[in-house]
Amino acid sequence: MKNFLIIVITCFMMSSCQEEERELIDPTIDTTISTNSTLAKLMKNVVIHDGSYDDIVDGGNCFSIDLPYILLVNGEPKTILQREDYNTIGSTDRIDIQFPVMVTFSDYQQATINSVKELEAISSQCEVDDEDIECIDFIYPIQISTFNTRSNSLSATLLNHDFDFFLFMSSIDENTSFSINYPIDLVLYTGESIDTQHNSGLQEAISKVVSACDENDE
Repeated sequence: MKNFLIIVITCFMMSSCQEEERELIDPTIDTTISTNSTLAKLMKNVVIHDGSYDDIVDGGNCFSIDLPYILLVNGEPKTILQREDYNTIGSTDRIDIQFPVMVTFSDYQQATINSVKELEAISSQCEVDDEDIECIDFIYPIQISTFNTRSNSLSATLLNHDFDFFLFMSSIDENTSFSINYPIDLVLYTGESIDTQHNSGLQEAISKVVSACDENDE
């Protein structure tokens, strides 16, 4: 009888472990996110580089000028060290950028700009209604589990920044699904914090604020 109980308990433990493993790697369960899903697209748009906060200087919402750099504001030199420095510049000020400067685009690619003509050329390529969702941001770190249906392999990734998240979202393909290690927190442009416990809650939180703020809100 004692041996029988040991066998039953062992089988139960093995079954539990197998079930736990299935929940971690099965790409068909509710916790997984496919690369072409609405939630995946929303998440990627949240982590696109926001280039609108310095539009008063560069006129392009799809890129930003890397800090620090120097401006002449009404003929007076001004070093831009942080985003808050743009608050001291008015729309009627005469602004001259001291070239060359480095810029970062929405996909985090970078380029050196050497003149006003070059700056105006890349600014003209920006769309008025860009995909960037500025109204909400992830709070890091975030742990992601990735499942590849082709190789049947599972891996874990720790994300510490929007740049990490964007690279991750850009690197996965149709053979890959992923899941988030919940709970995760987000912060609204109003400063309010949101706790999300599952995919539907995360999608709802982002969807509610897609159009809640305008360019230049952070």
